Parts: sequence; structure tokens; C-alpha cells
Amino acid sequence: MAHTFKLNKESLKREFAVYVVIVHGEQDTTLYIGKTGDNREGCNPIISRCGNHFSYNKIHSQIRNKIDGHEDYEYTYVFDHFGEYSDNEDIRKNQIDEINEMERWLNQEIQMLSGKYESCNVANPYKGTGCVKKAEKERRRSFRTNDNKIKIKSIVNAVANEIKSKAN
Repeated sequence: MAHTFKLNKESLKREFAVYVVIVHGEQDTTLYIGKTGDNREGCNPIISRCGNHFSYNKIHSQIRNKIDGHEDYEYTYVFDHFGEYSDNEDIRKNQIDEINEMERWLNQEIQMLSGKYESCNVANPYKGTGCVKKAEKERRRSFRTNDNKIKIKSIVNAVANEIKSKAN
């Protein structure tokens, strides 16, 4: 039997992105929140990150590490980009700070969403337990612009629609 696997052209772009992996089980749904481009140098396309999630290298395989019997599930990725990769180190440092904040924000929103559904959980909930100085909190808050809010809400809405469609 032949199988298909489609790649959205957006998944091939070298851009900073946050994403949600929706792990569809027969009885439950697990959500995993991640990002691309947070390393010091380089920014791989999201499709590269997707492949790493199922690697047999435990350092890279966050999904495989968290989901027992990972081959028994289906996966949907929902993502959006937050800027093209820059070779300029100063620009890139700011981009990394922004994508880190977008991941924190998305994680908080997805946790609220998952609470609305039975048998839905977040595999990697953001706990926010560290002490963050006031100046850093304000800097992080500066990334929560209206444009970024629209993108985050769009991801959350798409995840909600995926959860609902699998429930029916």
C-alpha cells in the first residue's frame, strides 16, 4: 500500500517559528509546543525540526521521548513564522529572544485551550517558575505586539479546530 506525505512550502522556509504538534490518539490528544531558530547559529526549517522529533537520538527526539508507542499516533503540526533568519549576530540575538517569548506565550495559551477538553494534555507545559527581573519581564512583554498576538491566536484557533475535527 502506498502512503503520501505532503510538505507545505512554508515548512521549508529558514525562518524563526513556533509550532504545536497535535498528537492524535484514539482516546486522547497530546499537545507539544516548540520553536525553531533558538540555537546560537543557524535556523533550520520547521520540517527539519519535525524529523528530529522522531529521531532515535534522544537529544533531538522530544516527541518520541514523551509519547510511548509513538508509531500508533497521527501528528498534525500547526505553526507560524516570526521572521527570517539573519546572519547579523545582533539582529539574530533579538530574534532568538523574541522566538523564546513567542514559545512561552503560545505554551500558556495552549495550556488554557487544553483545559477546555477532556483527555487533552500538554506534554511540555511552561511552568514559569524562575525568577525574572522586572527589566527582563518588560523586555519580554515588548515582543507581545498586536501583530504577534494575531499570529499566536491564529495558531491556537487552528489547534482548537484540529482537536474538534478529530473529536467528531
